[in-house]
Amino acid sequence: MLLAAPFAASALFVAIHTNFGLHVLRRGIVFADLALAQMSALGATVAYAAGHAPTSAAGIAYTFLFAAIGAALLTASRVMPKEVQPEAYIGIIYVVATATTIVVVDRSPQGAEHVKQILVGSILAVSASDLPKFAVLYAFIGAIHWLARRPLLAVSEAVHSKTRRSLLWDFVFYSSFSVVVTSSVATAGVLLVFCFLIIPAIIGSLFTRRITYALGIGWLGGVAASAVGLAASFEFELPTGAAMALAFTLMLVIGAVLRGLIFAPAGGRRICIRIFLRAASAMIFMTVLLSAIWLMIMPRADQPMFDLLQSATGIGPATFLAVQDRAVYADALKDAGYRRSQESQLTALEQQSRWQGGGLSDTEVRRIGSFQQTFNEMARGDDFVVKSLSGRARERERWYVGLPLLITSLLGLLTLLPDKWRADPARSRTACLTFLRAFLHVADFVRRLGGEKTESAGDAMIRRSINGGTVSAGPKALTGRCQKTTYGCPDP
Repeated sequence: MLLAAPFAASALFVAIHTNFGLHVLRRGIVFADLALAQMSALGATVAYAAGHAPTSAAGIAYTFLFAAIGAALLTASRVMPKEVQPEAYIGIIYVVATATTIVVVDRSPQGAEHVKQILVGSILAVSASDLPKFAVLYAFIGAIHWLARRPLLAVSEAVHSKTRRSLLWDFVFYSSFSVVVTSSVATAGVLLVFCFLIIPAIIGSLFTRRITYALGIGWLGGVAASAVGLAASFEFELPTGAAMALAFTLMLVIGAVLRGLIFAPAGGRRICIRIFLRAASAMIFMTVLLSAIWLMIMPRADQPMFDLLQSATGIGPATFLAVQDRAVYADALKDAGYRRSQESQLTALEQQSRWQGGGLSDTEVRRIGSFQQTFNEMARGDDFVVKSLSGRARERERWYVGLPLLITSLLGLLTLLPDKWRADPARSRTACLTFLRAFLHVADFVRRLGGEKTESAGDAMIRRSINGGTVSAGPKALTGRCQKTTYGCPDP
């Protein structure tokens, strides 16, 4: 029941914005919503600087006034010279509105917090008493669009028409658009309103060109995305606006996959499946290739893909450490986890006491703060030990894991090359050698940036295989490299 009112408001926003989104897509002015929303935000900011609350009558008047100015400016885009592209003109409106908002905010107390509120909104703050106002307003605007659906759709299709009739219906469209944006931006924020407007409309347009069917499909996709985003925000304690925006993006991806793999004609479906599989395979191989290169060049840097791989397989850095260091690594990892759990328990105790209304005494608060500070300092020490030993392990891991993955991903990418490339082995071999030489040059450059003037034995081995036995670093250089980085060698 806690999310019932926000979900109902999201459904109303999807219902009205999808209609405008379909018109916006047909007009080819995707970012008109952002420009209009930013003009509305500018009005709210001016009202805030003047001392009016955004939800007060004066605040709403300021917001609608600036939104109406934005509607008039967008209507004027139809009579612009051909040299001025509509998207460029809309971009100028957005930039000017944003810059003016920043100037106004700079003179306002707590202006940064106000800008954040405008961007992300507070859709969770919607109550049941707010829903009738949204429903009546959107029903009125929806009725106008239904009665004038033919001229509005004709104007959206004839984007280059400059007649008075086109200008009149353009102003009707943008004026009603400004009213909707004024009401929704104050609640959902600029970013989420853009998702309400564009993504359901695109989902509907993927399956049909008829606006009535596209509306229905867009409504279903938008409502489903709103439900998933709100549920994820509640379950995982995520920012609501960001979680809903990601849910809308996920729904768009699902819609595109369904359109290409299921609802496409039989002949086109096979082509889409083939393109999808090749693109997915290329993305996977390229991700593995770049991660392997990054591991081999900078083994002590952050390695997100290998961290994910280790967590999935259970093969951690301890596998590549000596026996005595494995014990140190395991102890440090265990202590760090224990101290984090203790810190989480103390934080949960404090939050629970505040939530239940029985506040902690000053002595208990100081004790919890002291414990948290001590645990944080000790956990940082354990984290330093874990990171240092992980870096040593990665020095070895780059040859045992990074090099095989690099070769495997290269071979995988070769299988995805066009047929004319695969039919010419010499051309493919030349491409591989060119890539490896470029990789060694990049590795040398990064090594010199780090202050290292020698190359590792593994790099020398690769260079020997590429250059036909010519190794640029001598034995002394390799010995010096071993003293610097290879685990088990004495420190210099």
